[in-house]
Amino acid sequence: MQPFFTTLKLISRPYSSKMHDLLMPLGLTEIQWGLIRILQEEGPSTFTDVAAYWRVEKPSVTPIAQKLVDQDLIYIGTGQDKRQKVMHLTSLGVLKYKEAKLIVEAFQRDLLKGITEEERKITERVLEKLLVNIKGR
Repeated sequence: MQPFFTTLKLISRPYSSKMHDLLMPLGLTEIQWGLIRILQEEGPSTFTDVAAYWRVEKPSVTPIAQKLVDQDLIYIGTGQDKRQKVMHLTSLGVLKYKEAKLIVEAFQRDLLKGITEEERKITERVLEKLLVNIKGR
């Protein structure tokens, strides 16, 4: 069983390193890309929603969002409850999303070469089950 988790851990660092190399010319980190992707694909989100999705504390989202505000890629408005802060993509953020998405998807397609659709789906199901199991601990 242990080689499974070793392999899982071993893939994480090179993947993140390559993502860093691909996103750096766009002025983005992998985590900033993740926030932009959530806002584009899921719509405007609160800090609490993003923190829950990432399984981190809410204050962890603040510096990431602030850097994107500084780059004019997102803006922060108020929600229905005036105390609630909601992050939105700017038009520049949408353009940056589209640019990064092309690069990231090409990289991910290359990673999946030689892997069948069935293998991908099985792996995805196994990872989802691991996520459920780890949440329960």
